[in-house]
Amino acid sequence: MGDSRLRHILLGLTVLLSMTAWGQTPDDGIDRTAEDFVQAGLIIADPGSILYTVLGHACLHLQCPAYGMDYIFTYESEDVKGKVFRFLLNDLRMGMFIMPPTDYVATYAAEGRGVREYALNLPPEVKSELWRMCDERVAQGIDLEYDPVKRGCAISVMHSVEDAIKSANRRTGKDYHIQYPAWGAPFDRTLREIFYDNAPHGWGLFWCMTIVGGIVDKPHLPHKEKLICPKELADTWQQCTIDGKPLLSRDAKVLCEGEGIPREPFTPLYAALIVLALALLSWCWKRPYIDWILLALQTIFGCLIVWLWLMPLAATGWTWLLIPFNPLPALFWKWRRYWALPFACIILIWCIAMAGEMLWGHVYVEWAHILLSLSFGLVLFKQVRA
Repeated sequence: MGDSRLRHILLGLTVLLSMTAWGQTPDDGIDRTAEDFVQAGLIIADPGSILYTVLGHACLHLQCPAYGMDYIFTYESEDVKGKVFRFLLNDLRMGMFIMPPTDYVATYAAEGRGVREYALNLPPEVKSELWRMCDERVAQGIDLEYDPVKRGCAISVMHSVEDAIKSANRRTGKDYHIQYPAWGAPFDRTLREIFYDNAPHGWGLFWCMTIVGGIVDKPHLPHKEKLICPKELADTWQQCTIDGKPLLSRDAKVLCEGEGIPREPFTPLYAALIVLALALLSWCWKRPYIDWILLALQTIFGCLIVWLWLMPLAATGWTWLLIPFNPLPALFWKWRRYWALPFACIILIWCIAMAGEMLWGHVYVEWAHILLSLSFGLVLFKQVRA
């Protein structure tokens, strides 16, 4: 990324591309207005099992055969592994990176994730402008606040292409624009429901459904802002046109075959069932140890949910999990005989409502969240009986 030779080469190509956009053609025998002077592609990578990979990945592949240039331009965050506290303190950054396609594909091949490429049929002026703008964003470095929703890979790719179209129109006086199809039923979903429908169900999705809040539950966002899933971006662009031509090819070039995500032997649902079994066991055991363990779990989980609600973190905010999971029970545990029954009833009603919404097709939480809430409700009912 920081190689000065690579930056100088890219800067030189950017100057040539900019001259083309401005109508200046260097006298070297290369036709910079040709359709294939710059070749553009949309790269789609399969979902992974960990939190920040659950929807897969989208990026741009730009090539200039005349100059032997071939690079991937991809929006990435800093390496999230081992930086949970930096995320909770809103200290993570992201930006556009550049890398050779072989390195990019090798990363996903090592994870057993498939990678496909679709040809982007953009006008020559737009492709040249897209490369120039991507190169500028690479030069800016990692200077953007990490936001997996508003600056997710698919949304960022869409904005990059549309920004290049607008810039090319200003420079050339043309009127290119993407003609989107009528938005169908899939885009009536919330962002949370899009996560749930497209991500592998496991611990990655569970933590994603736990952490994200606020904007992801708004049902009336603009349809284009719901294109957060790389696969759905490709499906939508295949129905779009630009300058009377299909925007994205129907056929994909397979860069790497996926092996599929290994089935997790211990899922969040299994963990929640164990916690529920402990809650039922506590009714038969006179000692309060299990109650204390479950109260500690509810408090830790509740503190996390409250922190995500109160702190100005990207893609967090109000969530329905705040009702059963918050630190108030631990703070007022001494006086539980006064509030345990009403709160237990509230949790029971919440569980029934969330389960009903899930069965109806509306997603606010995971099934594991419902079982964990029910477990704590049973603990509270036990306090009333005691």
